[in-house]
Amino acid sequence: MKRNGRTSSGSSKEKKRFDLSMDSISQLPNDILVFILSRLTLEEAARTSTLSHKWRFLWAYIPCLNFDAQKKLRDLQFADGNLESDRRQYARWVSQVINSYKGPNLETLIIRFNLDSRFQCDVDKWVQFAFQWNLKMFELNFSDCYDSGQYDPCFFPQLSNGPNEHFPRVMFSNSSSLTTLKLVSINVGGEVLECFLTNCLLLEVLCVEYSHSLVNLRVVGASLKLRQLDVYMCNYLESLEISAPNLESFKYVGPWLGMPMKNAPKLLETHFGSEFGLEIVDNCFLLSSYSSRLQKLVLDLEVDFMENQGRREWPLLANLRELELIVLAEGHSTLLGFTSLIEASPCLQKFSLKLDYNDMFEQRALGMVPKSPHQHLKVVELVGFVGKPIDLELVQYLYENAIALEEIVFDTRKPRYMGTIFENEQNPETRAGQKRASSLQSILFSGVKVTII
Repeated sequence: MKRNGRTSSGSSKEKKRFDLSMDSISQLPNDILVFILSRLTLEEAARTSTLSHKWRFLWAYIPCLNFDAQKKLRDLQFADGNLESDRRQYARWVSQVINSYKGPNLETLIIRFNLDSRFQCDVDKWVQFAFQWNLKMFELNFSDCYDSGQYDPCFFPQLSNGPNEHFPRVMFSNSSSLTTLKLVSINVGGEVLECFLTNCLLLEVLCVEYSHSLVNLRVVGASLKLRQLDVYMCNYLESLEISAPNLESFKYVGPWLGMPMKNAPKLLETHFGSEFGLEIVDNCFLLSSYSSRLQKLVLDLEVDFMENQGRREWPLLANLRELELIVLAEGHSTLLGFTSLIEASPCLQKFSLKLDYNDMFEQRALGMVPKSPHQHLKVVELVGFVGKPIDLELVQYLYENAIALEEIVFDTRKPRYMGTIFENEQNPETRAGQKRASSLQSILFSGVKVTII
């Protein structure tokens, strides 16, 4: 009995200490409690409403509403889950939180889930809510997890009488503090985007992806503060003009438009892909106008035919520090043609390859590896490593030429599965890649830090 009494007494003391701790936290000023809640996810913050009467509505004052459900979406889509009910549940959740919001100063609104035009009325209300606040960051991301645009996307914004890109400019009166705008898988036209650029004088980041309505876009202005511009898979785009004195990063994946860059003296990073990226590869001289300043270059390409991958005469990329190739290849492809790009970048320090494929790569004889010692390349990442000729040729090239190499990563995970429930799935391909990487470690890279995933 005494033993039971001691246990009961100990539990009582622990509960009392917990209650006192909770009570001492509750005594903090509300603004500090709201700050603490803002460090939690939105769902975690909302759960605190059950702690006590004081906590009931505190979560509704946090300055950041982040409705990011992309991880759940990835798990659902790759597991063939029921998206329809989850879409409805997600839209209800966003609307309920927005309707309950009581804060004096909303700074961030992020909405990320796969929604289509059936939720247009909800999206209209969310956009209307967003423009009631002087937001710093606003993101609408309705993409799926297969890197493909919506077949039937919502419009930004949508008037009650049907799809229309025009809306009252008075909506911009509360957007003077906006620094980041991201619109993904939602139809938005050039006039609306140009209104943001004209009226949001602090805008630094503009990202537009999978817009079927974007046909013409001018990003032009001597006073633009824009540092980052992403235009991704807007496949109906016909013209793009850029003159932005503070632009540092430009991502364009889409149709060939000619070189859109008229003036970007501070440009340091570029990401090119799709038809535009292939045109850059086939006509390397197009990079000449700003090749001397670039510090990072990403090429996102489909490599179809081995015979089309001959060595190019790239312009000198004197300041390039990081090169990344994102490649969707066929079984007979080779990437040796890109070694000339490494050689044209004498100060390159990091090289990354993200290799994906539709059909398994063929076994064939390795191609002749060019000899051209590189003095500064230190880090190499090979994601999607399969241990077949397509990546073994690059490994051989790096072994013979990267004399300053310090670290190499063999990552056998498929890039398309990154961030999904299948990311770490083991199969015969990954196991074979890991086995080949282990043998390469002992044979070729005894003095180099080798990581095998």
